[in-house]
Amino acid sequence: MHSEIGSWEQNKRHGQRPYDANWACKPPELPVPVSAFPYAFPEQAVPVPDAPSSPPSLGLGQLQLERIPKSSPVVTRSRVARHGSLPHSAVRPTSSNGDNVMLPYRPYAPPRRSESYSHPSPLEEFRRSRCWPPSGYRSDTALSPNEADGLICSGTSTFKGYWDAIPNAPPGYDRFYAVMDSEHQTRTDRASFSLPAYRAVSLNMTGNTESQFPWLSLEQPCMAYAYGKSAGTTTLNYWVSKSGIPPPPAKSASDVNPRKLKFLQILDRLQDRSQHLANGLEDDSEEMYRYLYSTLIEDPERYSERPHYEVAQQIDDLIAVLSSSTWIDFSTPKNQVVAKFFDSPDQHKKQEFFHQLLLSVELHLRIHCKQHTDKAKRKLILQLPPKITWDLAVAQRWLEHMEITKSRTSHNQSTFSFELKSKRRQKEALRVFAATLKWPNMDEIDYVLEEGDKKEKPVEDRSADAMSWFSGIILPGRTLPWLIMNSLIDCDRDTGESLKYLTHMHTSSGFQYRANTYWSAQCIVGKVLGAARGVKQIAGWIGPCIYTPDLKRTECVRVKQHEPADSKLIRRDVETIDVRTNPLGPEEDSYPAADYEVPMPDTEDVTDVVRIEKLSFVPTKEQPASVKQAPGAPLVFDAAIYFACGGESWPMKLRYDVDFINAFPCHQGPHVLFYDFSYQATKIDDGLVDIKDWGRQSGRTSRPSSSRSSPSKKSLALTTAEKPAHLQVNKVLAIEALGVSDNEVFARAWCAHHGHSAIVANIKETCMACAIREAYAACVSVVIFTEGGKETEKDEGVFV
Repeated sequence: MHSEIGSWEQNKRHGQRPYDANWACKPPELPVPVSAFPYAFPEQAVPVPDAPSSPPSLGLGQLQLERIPKSSPVVTRSRVARHGSLPHSAVRPTSSNGDNVMLPYRPYAPPRRSESYSHPSPLEEFRRSRCWPPSGYRSDTALSPNEADGLICSGTSTFKGYWDAIPNAPPGYDRFYAVMDSEHQTRTDRASFSLPAYRAVSLNMTGNTESQFPWLSLEQPCMAYAYGKSAGTTTLNYWVSKSGIPPPPAKSASDVNPRKLKFLQILDRLQDRSQHLANGLEDDSEEMYRYLYSTLIEDPERYSERPHYEVAQQIDDLIAVLSSSTWIDFSTPKNQVVAKFFDSPDQHKKQEFFHQLLLSVELHLRIHCKQHTDKAKRKLILQLPPKITWDLAVAQRWLEHMEITKSRTSHNQSTFSFELKSKRRQKEALRVFAATLKWPNMDEIDYVLEEGDKKEKPVEDRSADAMSWFSGIILPGRTLPWLIMNSLIDCDRDTGESLKYLTHMHTSSGFQYRANTYWSAQCIVGKVLGAARGVKQIAGWIGPCIYTPDLKRTECVRVKQHEPADSKLIRRDVETIDVRTNPLGPEEDSYPAADYEVPMPDTEDVTDVVRIEKLSFVPTKEQPASVKQAPGAPLVFDAAIYFACGGESWPMKLRYDVDFINAFPCHQGPHVLFYDFSYQATKIDDGLVDIKDWGRQSGRTSRPSSSRSSPSKKSLALTTAEKPAHLQVNKVLAIEALGVSDNEVFARAWCAHHGHSAIVANIKETCMACAIREAYAACVSVVIFTEGGKETEKDEGVFV
């Protein structure tokens, strides 16, 4: 087991977290159950259970996971009874209605060669044959805990949940996290950042900037976990974190005002601090005190016997000044395009920003002085009001990416200029972004980014979004995708004025440009079409997607999305994830083999007749006031996808803003599934369109099943009973959408039509059993099994 992950079991207090910056990159070191390889280590002594000595570790080729210990029994959906322990006990119920109709063996993965000339172990035999119980065991055999660990838990995906009470918030305001055991670079459910510029979507304000512990980020939920490995998906951690309750807005009670400064004084000090940091010089404590209290703020005890020479006192005074409501609140999403302040034509607004920035830089430098360890910084930053931490984020981004230079004119006057230190990096990231999305006008983009034409306006001066992107002054959160897309649009004159309305304040948006459509990863159209052939996801955008005749050649749209009926997770749902989804089921002294089966998708009888017919948009009857006030503003549309199948047309309305969670990869599957994890398997062409009340069938109260009825607040309230979310999911619908990409698009569209979030599991990376258990971990009632499209599918000539 991963060393850091394993140590969490010893930290019973929920607030304790490790801070290893290399967590996401460290390969797992996991013990091998003795029963799993009885002949592999003939000279090694058999370890005694619970012995203090560390167990032997293996490489990835022999990866084994030990069973998660339980501190106390937790009630699952209902108390389950074990079957098969006694010779004459009844045959257990199975998800597939008995052993006689269990799916036959089908090729899943090439068997691994035995690593010994001796007879293969039961685990190796099971992985070869995919037949349960393995050789040497019968269905009425009761496995010991050690045998069950080796045969059932080995290589499975296991999950843990954590919650943190938000500091300085009233009780009940919590943050939630879900962690995968044994996560590393080759085994993760997250999309990787292809370029460093895209990492700005998240910010860790303490320790190594590469560290991606979800609880270390300023923005919550952590945006480093927002995008799954497949386009249009998210991660289990981000899904769980969305159920956290954000703190209420803090009211500022400070009336401490700073000293008034001239604009040139502010710029001169910012230039001095940037140069000081660039040279790696240490701050002089006397000079820091003198400048702070003689130029910036008043020392409230200057004439007493206790002047504020201590750094902690200076930090408190700066916080008091920055807490005033007169400053810009960067924690508010509408204020998070920073360039509209420092590049504003309004001189007063610009000066106010730089004055606030200077105070924030002085606070940032004192917090990050050598007197504070990373742990102390983290503890201090957690206690700060959100408004102050976002001020620190602005200061950090500024110091990293912007430099002020000062020169003197012939008349002995000082002039200041700004140097964008990261502009070259940002230009390359924009070029990769456009190429990945197969932008239709790449020649124009390359020409503008070269900046060889003196008649062309500099790329950073084209808009506030472009200035934010090319300067690198990007706050973490949801703004980065919109800054990079708007910068791309600004560099393409052929887009005209039609696409200038894209904003992070309306995330359910997209647009059509020439023969392609592009969608935000937060828009349900993008989430569904992310599975389509030739579609990519990068920096929060999905495309190029199918063209629609319902929109103009160049048009920006907003999509009407209803909230789905998925229940919000509560603290009990999160803290019991590991117990509820244990591969063994409830902890017992023995584990009957008859309590488990090997679920397998049908990889032979796969349909190839479903195709996307049309992407449809119909304007809603009620339009926002902005449409009337601003001619050309985007309309709000109802979106739908029409599918052709067997001579029929199946319309699927994309009504609900559901999420698709990328399944975590397991190791050397398939694995067995405990019978209490009930599921119903179906294929997209074999009755899926006829399932209209899965909310009721899965154990959750359903909305009105009529396709003509629109959801109301009353109907949505019926679906969220006052009980934990995990008690509302008693059965999972396993949709087999193997084969061509359109099959998966259809399955996702069905979920968006009926309002069910789902796990998306690529059977090349994870098995059916692990994906079903992850659905129970996430408290969702649908799993979509896919192959990521056929290898024979090509994207040449598609959407171009």
